[in-house]
Order: sequence, then structure tokens, then C-alpha cells
Amino acid sequence: MIPFVVVKTAAGFAYVRPEHVVAINASDSADCTILMTGGLTIAAAEPAEDVVARLEAESQEEDEAIVNQEHIHGHVPR
Repeated sequence: MIPFVVVKTAAGFAYVRPEHVVAINASDSADCTILMTGGLTIAAAEPAEDVVARLEAESQEEDEAIVNQEHIHGHVPR
């Protein structure tokens, strides 16, 4: 399943695929702008630190899943 990260916006919620996030601009302590691949921007109504923490957690979970899958199939990193 494709992981999505939920981001609070002024109009509701946005569901973001972490691998498509290019940058996060912290313009204020209470909100930020998320720059996505393709030039799409999302105005988030929450601090950049919160969004970055969730993106990093999702990325780490994805990396751990890949490593576990490699161990199951006998592929061990050198």
C-alpha cells in the first residue's frame, strides 16, 4: 500500500505521498508551505516541524520495511 501523510490545511486535510515532497518552507511558526514534485504547493495550517517529523517517521518506517524484506529473501546489505 502507498503510504500517505495527513497534513492539516485551512480547507481541511491533504494527503501527501512523502516521496513527492521536495521542500517545506516555514513562513510562520504556526503554518508552512509544502513544495511537491511538479511544482504543486500545499499551504499547511500546522508548524513545519510537525510535518517534517511525520514525513521522517514515515520514511524511516519505509526504510525498515525494505531492510526487513531483504532479510526475508536473503539479500543482506554489504
